[in-house]
Order: sequence, then C-alpha cells, then structure tokens
Amino acid sequence: MRKTMMLCSVLLAAVLAGCKTGGSGEKGSGSGGSDTGKKDSGKTAAPDMSDTMIKMHLDGQMKASYWVALHDSVSVGQLWEISSDFGAGESVSAWQVVKMSGKGEFIIENNTGQGYVLAYRVDAWADAGQPNVKEAWIGKPGEEPKAIKVLEFKPAEGATTTKPVESKARVTVDKFSDVKLGGKVFSGDVTTVEDGGNTTKTWLADNGWFNRVIRMDMNGKTVMTLKKAHFDEKAPSWLKWPK
Repeated sequence: MRKTMMLCSVLLAAVLAGCKTGGSGEKGSGSGGSDTGKKDSGKTAAPDMSDTMIKMHLDGQMKASYWVALHDSVSVGQLWEISSDFGAGESVSAWQVVKMSGKGEFIIENNTGQGYVLAYRVDAWADAGQPNVKEAWIGKPGEEPKAIKVLEFKPAEGATTTKPVESKARVTVDKFSDVKLGGKVFSGDVTTVEDGGNTTKTWLADNGWFNRVIRMDMNGKTVMTLKKAHFDEKAPSWLKWPK
C-alpha cells in the first residue's frame, strides 16, 4: 500500500512538473517537484514572472506546500537536478539540502529556474502521510529569504463517500539495476502504466534522493530525466541565509 501511495505521489508530481503555472490552489507550490527554467527553443522567450510569483507568495495569494518529497538518508550538501519536457520546451528544477535546522530538521531549497527559489524547513522524521514542512520562504538567488505562508493540512481533504471509478489501467512493476544517470548508479523499480492507449514508464530509484524519480517516459519519449545527483557539503546555498 505504501509503495502504491508513493507511486501515485510521484506520478502526480510529474504531471504538476509539466505545468507552467508555478503553483496551484489557494494556491500551493513546491510539493516535491516544480518544473522550471524553460530553455531557449527558438521561440520568443516568456516574460520574467519571478517578481509576480514572489509577490503572490508574499501576499498570501499562493502558499507553500505542506509536504516535500524527501528520501531516507538526508544529508547537507545533496543536490538533485531534473530536466523535463512535456511538450513546451525543456525546463530544469533543482533541489538541495542546505543545512540542519534543529533535531531531524533540514532547510531544503528548490531553485525553480524561473528566477526565484522556494525554501522549506522540513521535518525528516515526520510520520508517513503527515505534513513535513514547518516553515517556508521565497526569494531570488543571492537575496535573503522572505517568509511565506504554508498551506493548511486537512486530513479529510479529497475524501468522498461515492464509489471510486474502477480503473482499467494495466500496471506492471519490474526491477532495474546499474542505471547510470547524473553521475550516480541506481537500482529500483520501473513501473509501467498502460491506460487508454497511452503508456507511461517511471523509474523510481531505491537509492535516489528527494522524490527518487530518475526517469519518466510517455509513449516511448523521455519526458523527465535526472541530470545531476551531486554531494558537496560546502556547496553554496542559492538564498542568502543569515549566519
């Protein structure tokens, strides 16, 4: 059951990563994987929305996610960089563990690549299914972080008394090993979902970091792939944290 829930979270994060809104809801952002940093594809560059996004967070129109996907062996200096392309051009999102912040808590930064950085104080010991974000901040790279509000956790959110629609999707899970990506070698499970004529394959690494997804294919095309898995405990943070 826990693996199934993890897979659902991963697939949801991947779909959200394909969106270019930068957040959702009353309104949340983060949640384990934002898609960011569109590169030049020969088209007219999109306007810089970083100031608008920062203002919306500071005004409370958007709020930080109460949950960040986090691996078991968290260590200061871990960096995880994902490239994705869901049809609107390649984009990059990077996560790193900046520093410890109390017993079992860490400051995690997400460089969205859209000109701003989201940061979270995360409880690495939080129970499964419970929120793990204690505080959140936003800012431009090199600037001091500014505190923003975190979405309220509602345990009954999404609950329904109606009978769920029975899925006809065909799901198969196989093992993979010795896959080299981002400077590391991974092993884990690759899950294939066939539904409505579409096929999605997701590689979830046992030894991966953050949401642990190292690759995703849709209908034979790679739409997400790990670019960097790097460890450097002296790596500089993206935001300017007070000493």
